[in-house]
Amino acid sequence: MTSVPNHRPPLSGNKPGAFLFWVLVLALSYSCEALKPAVSPTKDPVRTDDRASGNDGQELDPIQSRRVYDPETGTYIYVENAPTDRMDTVQWTTVSETRTPPIVEDGSSVYVPPPGTNPTTPGGSNGANPVAQVGTSPSGSRLLSAYNVEFALPFLTNRYLGSEDRIDPNSLWALHFYSGARMALDELRAQGNGTNYNVTVQDTKASPERTKDLAKTNEFRQAQLVIGPYLRDNVAALAEAVRGMETVLISPYSAAPDISQDNPNYVQVNPTLETHLRTLLQHAYQTQNADRIVLVTSGDAAQASRLAYLQDEYKILTNNAQVKPLEEIVVKMNNPNATLSPYLNGRKTVFIVPIYEDESFVANFLRLLYSNSRDDFGNGVAVYGLPQWMDYTRINFDYYEGNNVHVSASVFIDKLDPAVRAFRKNFFERFAALPRDEAYVGYDVTRYFLRMAAQHGTRFQHELERSPEDLLHTRFRFEPVARVPANATNFEEATLDHFENKFVNILRFKDYAFKRVN
Repeated sequence: MTSVPNHRPPLSGNKPGAFLFWVLVLALSYSCEALKPAVSPTKDPVRTDDRASGNDGQELDPIQSRRVYDPETGTYIYVENAPTDRMDTVQWTTVSETRTPPIVEDGSSVYVPPPGTNPTTPGGSNGANPVAQVGTSPSGSRLLSAYNVEFALPFLTNRYLGSEDRIDPNSLWALHFYSGARMALDELRAQGNGTNYNVTVQDTKASPERTKDLAKTNEFRQAQLVIGPYLRDNVAALAEAVRGMETVLISPYSAAPDISQDNPNYVQVNPTLETHLRTLLQHAYQTQNADRIVLVTSGDAAQASRLAYLQDEYKILTNNAQVKPLEEIVVKMNNPNATLSPYLNGRKTVFIVPIYEDESFVANFLRLLYSNSRDDFGNGVAVYGLPQWMDYTRINFDYYEGNNVHVSASVFIDKLDPAVRAFRKNFFERFAALPRDEAYVGYDVTRYFLRMAAQHGTRFQHELERSPEDLLHTRFRFEPVARVPANATNFEEATLDHFENKFVNILRFKDYAFKRVN
């Protein structure tokens, strides 16, 4: 058993010796923790369907940026080899939820794990706490005396050669994520309700080969929960590895679609791009009281599928398959006579700009709109964009403010929230560093899913839809995602594909700061 020192190792790299020790202990060692899980989570108001309310729904592909804030210098730095993939070009296939009934379990049968998977041998995977069945939930899920939990994160310890005085910047997000997770684990242990957790930490080293090797270890095969990794290919490898097992893979970062088909053991915390687009359209349609909604593109062929998806969602939103399509415009910024004035007639116009890969286009579009609508100074327009806009550096903030810009976001940390301030204070007192966003995510993900396992057993993922919760970095509103086979003759043949968090934060730029408005 390896214990993590309780003194305050700096995450910022000021004392490389102590920091390296902390990294190596966390990443290379198995952290065997006998944790007494938490009390039952508090009940939240029953959620409404996101297509009806417009407030729930969520989404995107790796929405993490390579531009990272460095609290030491107070500036932003670019991480060249960040553990994230470029967002895939998506070919949309829309399956209407109004035609596809929710997938539920009737609880009539008790689940029997396949032979040889997740054996409940005394001592679990590492001898810390015996893992034995102590009951069965109403849905047939096994309730255990302890749960084996594995963290598979890219600490990248192989990139530290010992001759340097700093840690690879790409390792920091994994360190912060697991630091937040440790704080959640300690809270669960302090609360205690008779359930224990055996925790193992693995370094994926951001390597597909290493990740595949981890999937063959006894620790992985005996885990009931696996949290991580980051890269899409690595997530896909572990998702396939848990298929058919009594193991649930929690993917905290990847927002890529089609990670693993027909796999109810895969849970995606980050919403997909289509969920972001749906939520943007819902919010604009239901809150802006606009005369017209205009979809904007630069003419790039890759953006055409996003506009087509928004048009299909508009039909569902209005519950009218024959509704007149939303206006679409192609703006050519190299045209000196380009103008948006013809679209500004009337009370209000909303522009939805589903572009994340072209900062120059977004900057020029906002500049053009700002100059065309300056007399109204934002009262007559609103612009909806994607999370990457918050990381752009070449856009005048007056354009954000004057154009009433809204963006979607998977993560939003409200620094004025008392719970956030308390977490920030506790994190600094423990680790002598300010928490990055990953620390909040690690805390929320660990606390939520371990409590779900303690309360609902090994098949807790089937209870996610009935267990909404508001957390520090976002809200969890999980839904089962259905997939209709290509040769299906009716929608009753839909199968459960995976589970996805459908909540997306909508942020408005006002008073020169982004603030959540949903």
